[in-house]
Amino acid sequence: MENEKAITDKAKKTKTTLDDLPFGTDEQIERMAQTYTKEIPANISSRMLYNDILRIAWPSMIERTLAAFVSMVAMMMVGNLGPWAIASVGFASMPRMLMVTMIMGIHVGSTAMIARSRGANDREKANAYFRQTLIIGVVASVVIGAAGYAFSDMLIRLMGASEESTLTGGITYLKIQCAGFIFIGIPITITAALRGVGNTRSPMIYNTIAAVVNVLLNFLLIEGRFGFPPLGIAGTSIATLAGQAVATIIAVYTVLRKNNYLCLDLKVRIRIDFGKLREILKIGMPTMGEQIILRMGMILVNRVVASLGTNDFTAHQICMNFLNLTMINGESISISASALMGQSIGKKRPDIAQAYTSRCRKTGLAFALLLSVLFAILRNPLTKLYTDEAAVVQTSAFLILILAAYQPFQASQFIVSGALRGAGDTFAIAVMNFFFALLMRPILAALAVFTLGLGAAGAWYAFLTDQVIRSILISKRFSSGKWKKVFFKK
Repeated sequence: MENEKAITDKAKKTKTTLDDLPFGTDEQIERMAQTYTKEIPANISSRMLYNDILRIAWPSMIERTLAAFVSMVAMMMVGNLGPWAIASVGFASMPRMLMVTMIMGIHVGSTAMIARSRGANDREKANAYFRQTLIIGVVASVVIGAAGYAFSDMLIRLMGASEESTLTGGITYLKIQCAGFIFIGIPITITAALRGVGNTRSPMIYNTIAAVVNVLLNFLLIEGRFGFPPLGIAGTSIATLAGQAVATIIAVYTVLRKNNYLCLDLKVRIRIDFGKLREILKIGMPTMGEQIILRMGMILVNRVVASLGTNDFTAHQICMNFLNLTMINGESISISASALMGQSIGKKRPDIAQAYTSRCRKTGLAFALLLSVLFAILRNPLTKLYTDEAAVVQTSAFLILILAAYQPFQASQFIVSGALRGAGDTFAIAVMNFFFALLMRPILAALAVFTLGLGAAGAWYAFLTDQVIRSILISKRFSSGKWKKVFFKK
């Protein structure tokens, strides 16, 4: 009885406007799906919708901000070893992020299916999808980690590393990450499931604790303090992995608690359900392919910049750190868009799905404009946090200006894509990303760098062009209403 009350209390904390709305009828769905309307039901207000969006987004925003700052602080600490060390971590971070985004891409399907079950108030089904999510997460983490470890030498060379110092440092960092990749994959898996039911607070808590552990161990291990050995590049990789191991323990404990909406009941045997796996993978696999495409496109651009030399590549990596920081806005609100779209589908309310997406985009644009102004004003002092090398500072400051210019386009593209993924419309996004991220962006970067002689800035002009065009096309895809066909599926 106590457990049922606890579950009810938990549900109240993640209650959405959708919970108080009736399920849409087939007639209503057909009528609403034929037109794009800005109208919302008379008994709800924009403020209620914004509250739902921010309730889901703010914990994720804090979580991702901390993760980005940890990455930035680690890079600053590594920078004390010299520009070569920043370049080494940069080379290793590219394949690592490719591996991470593969796991995250698969779990877009998990978030969507769990969100739909939550919207339909079917807790048993949500937990059934959660068990399949855990199977996918564990298997994928082991396979990807083993492959990354086996081919780490080749991967670092493929990234463009050629100098002995950066090559050795990059391989060392990547091998440590791959050896413990299960501790990276499990928190991602559990986080994706929790987001489906609108629970972003728990991931915020365990990822915040992981961030604290990471920073502390970076301080102790990179240069060796308070009796700890100076491990350099290996130290920062160990620190990152240790933080993730702590996050894994807390994340598992979170889902073992029976008062959570999603609960891993050890009395229920985890078996493969091919039907539910297919539903998850049908949405997740195109997104995983999309993420691979995006990262491969980024790798191609990085190789172009790496050919310019250590200073230009170091400036590029510094700005990539800031790029990761700016992505927090779009990605956090994208999580709200995906979760609320999925829950709207479970409730059979395309009108509310449209209303949520519209307000998600407006929220993201407001934050994006603020970021643009701040980066433009603070570009020089921000760059000097990493290095005092005059050439690197000058190049980085200019790149940050370009980064500031495309913030609104990046935010819009992320958020609307998140809504489309929540609806299961992942194939169209994957096709767009294949063309723009894997083909157009690297080609434009190469032309700007080698033909026009624009240096590292040429690559960032390519980023700007890509974001502007992709933002427009993805917005048109949403406005076309093709994603609404999911409401007609039984």
